[in-house]
Amino acid sequence: ANLYLYSRVLRQWQATRRASAFCFRRSLSSTAGLDSDDVDVAIVGGGPVGLAIACSLASGGDGNVAASSSSRKLRVRLLEAGKLPSSQPAAATAPDGSFSNRAVALSPSTVAQLRRFGAWNDADPRIAPVRRMRVVESDSDAALTFDAAQIGGNVSSEGALAYVTELAPVVSRLVGQAAKAGAQLCEGCRLESIDGDNSFDRQPFLHLRLTNKSSLRTRLLIGCDGFNSPVRKLAGIEAVDVPYPRHKAMVATLEIDGPDGLNGEAFQRFLPDGPIALLPLPGRFASLVWCSKSDRISHLIKTSDREFLADLNRCLATGPAPAAPLVTAVQADSRASFPLGFMHANRYASGRIVLAGDAAHRLSPLAGQGMNLGMEDAACLSRLLLEAASNGADPADPAYLLDYETQRQRQVVPVAIVNETLGWLYSLPPDSWLTAPLRWARTTGFRLTNTFSPAKEFLRRSATTGRIDLL
Repeated sequence: ANLYLYSRVLRQWQATRRASAFCFRRSLSSTAGLDSDDVDVAIVGGGPVGLAIACSLASGGDGNVAASSSSRKLRVRLLEAGKLPSSQPAAATAPDGSFSNRAVALSPSTVAQLRRFGAWNDADPRIAPVRRMRVVESDSDAALTFDAAQIGGNVSSEGALAYVTELAPVVSRLVGQAAKAGAQLCEGCRLESIDGDNSFDRQPFLHLRLTNKSSLRTRLLIGCDGFNSPVRKLAGIEAVDVPYPRHKAMVATLEIDGPDGLNGEAFQRFLPDGPIALLPLPGRFASLVWCSKSDRISHLIKTSDREFLADLNRCLATGPAPAAPLVTAVQADSRASFPLGFMHANRYASGRIVLAGDAAHRLSPLAGQGMNLGMEDAACLSRLLLEAASNGADPADPAYLLDYETQRQRQVVPVAIVNETLGWLYSLPPDSWLTAPLRWARTTGFRLTNTFSPAKEFLRRSATTGRIDLL
């Protein structure tokens, strides 16, 4: 209903864009009307989404942030409650070294965005391209496979469906590029309150109160501060928030039998308690994401390596589907757990406040789209804010923020629906009268999709781009 109403009023708002731009006409390149400590945009959250927005806005959207001279540059300050990492990633070690358990699967479009900022190193030996994907069930021999070579290698210029990398070096490079672009990066700085309301019409600035007893005036506040977003709460934006207390997810770094490990293949098996996935890392290493019941995950975190590996290999091999990779070792101290849940903000923008990334939407890791959706938020919001700057409009102009909200909800909502539906279909209770027919329909659909090229290509495109183009 929200999407329908937004699309109906979008044209009306766009018709007012020129008038709004005229009213707020100013040279944003010289930040006219701003005091020396004021900013055009304040970003709360020093994760990859917030840093990507800072890079883009501070550089004017130019690819070479260090040499950018664009007149669309905005004065940007990023506020991070914790400590920002060094702008220089730790020196890469040989693939035989250890890997962080915080690994992410990035779509080709996310990698292209990082390349534009200079935050992606194609020569990094710790990055593994995903050239094949295999998804299987636990109670049938149905399998869904994707191979970049079979689809012409056109997913990325290198023929990769995705790229798996540790998160830390990506964030470190973004910190360095944001600083080069001219963004002000403030660590150990938490937003405490907003003085007055956040209405666009009533005041030209938001007055922010920070934990270090300082204050800040900004035309626009962007919340990139996670699914428990304080910015969202301060803005009074309601959200559909459904925690899953009975389930958790765990991550770990594994070693796979054989010198080549997974050899560029991502593997996922759907189990009754939740999916289990292996993502390829360089050499014989792999990254594990395992969703299951909370008590089981807690046990798997604490148990011995031997018992953990036995349980893991048994689950990977469950069912008549083709054989799974054999895990031979788990990296010391790499097992960790995190809570699961679903969250979607009813609005992405309100007055002079806008949300991006996990502050706007939270999905389960079933399809690994969390960071990719957030980076698409960053690209869309940055593009529209730079367009506003080119037109001389206020960064918080409702026409542009509504455009952002509409574009992103049209992409995020279908992905969320498919993600949650798949999770439900593969966690059906065994004693329900609906389980047998739904399981048959699920498995039949699985087999048909794998043999029907248009449907398979649709799923492949959706999985690698984070977009389901239905609306």
